Amino acid sequence: MEGYKGFQSFLFLWGGQLGSLLGSSLTTFALGVYILQKTGSVSNFAITLLCMSIPGLLISPFAGALVDKWNRKGMMLASDCLSGIATLGIFVTLFFSQLQLWHIYTAVIMWSIAGAMQFPAYQAIVAQIVEKKHLGRANGLIQMSDAASSIVAPPIAGILLPFIHLQGILIIDFLSFFIAIFSLLVVKIPPIHACESFRKKQSILLDIKDGIQYLRLNKALLWFLTYFSLANFILGFENVLLQPLILSISNTKSLGFVMSCIGVSMVLGGLVMSAWGGPKRKTRGVFGFGLISSICFTFIWICHSIPVMCIFIFLSFFFLPFGNTCSQVIWQSKVELNIQGRVFALRRMIAMSLMPISYLLSAPLLDHVFTPLMDSHALGGQFLGGWFGVGENGGIRLFLMILGLIWVLTSVILSFHKEIKLLDEDNKLKDSVVPASVS
Repeated sequence: MEGYKGFQSFLFLWGGQLGSLLGSSLTTFALGVYILQKTGSVSNFAITLLCMSIPGLLISPFAGALVDKWNRKGMMLASDCLSGIATLGIFVTLFFSQLQLWHIYTAVIMWSIAGAMQFPAYQAIVAQIVEKKHLGRANGLIQMSDAASSIVAPPIAGILLPFIHLQGILIIDFLSFFIAIFSLLVVKIPPIHACESFRKKQSILLDIKDGIQYLRLNKALLWFLTYFSLANFILGFENVLLQPLILSISNTKSLGFVMSCIGVSMVLGGLVMSAWGGPKRKTRGVFGFGLISSICFTFIWICHSIPVMCIFIFLSFFFLPFGNTCSQVIWQSKVELNIQGRVFALRRMIAMSLMPISYLLSAPLLDHVFTPLMDSHALGGQFLGGWFGVGENGGIRLFLMILGLIWVLTSVILSFHKEIKLLDEDNKLKDSVVPASVS
């Protein structure tokens, strides 16, 4: 019965966070439209994306240390309040003055910092209130909500913008934070059995060092991070290059269909994972489903028909939440509660750190390496043009297929790693890094 109550508490907390996430997604879409319409500059939009990612990555280790040092519910409340203040600031500026780009960049940086504070606190709280046997279901719902917001928010914002404009979207977003705050205030979070005086006296830098040392001692978790960092690095290239590829062979209607296919597949994958809970051996789930996703990802780029491409895109992204959920369960069940904030924050920072690099490398690699290689008169174009096409189109396909094969190979190799296999056993990880006064 206690486990059932714990899952009910999670559902209430998850519902509040979902409401806030949808509101924030509305604002993100509306601001992107605002920037592109007012400035007509893709570079300004790209700067906004960098402001959304880089500050959060840089602040993550400090945020994780504070999550372990302070009250985790308080950290999530502080995160929601910071996001709400940034949203309110944009609204006030827009209402009383003229909104400038630096106003938007400032707000986006605040949202990025708030997200870095919320992620480790949210993940650690889920591990506290949900029984281990229900962690797969809980994380499946979290995966589903992240994907659902990317599907639901753009069309809703597109419908609302002509009627309520950016100001109305900002009001909806601001009110959504009260839903999240209310759910946090209602849900009871059990205390962590740790030495409070020690946690408060130790410096934040030593806390961060403890988290780094913990990962260094547990090599299996580091291999997990390596795998997901590589997958995110590959998907970063796909995020940039998929749209120009689709537009080169079809139109914006087809692009919208493909992007919707990605979102729908991830929502359905999250729902199935939530209902199922995942396989008993989670590491097999991570690399097994990762292998399926990577194989389907590889086959996307030899397809020249949009419907056939969508089939492989759907399968590839449908199984992503399966592997992600299995990974979440491993981290939440293996890492001690009193160090989860630090470890989860470092995990997020490392796993996502390569994505901005792939954004920056996409255009130079395509323009200077793969497009010339697949020129109709070049060696690559003559031998591989029949499979991939020539020019930029062929270069994108060849590049992404090579990345897919690297993903496949990595999934196979790491699935046989001895230390990773031990994570499926009910043994504890090395915790000698955690001081003796912390239990």
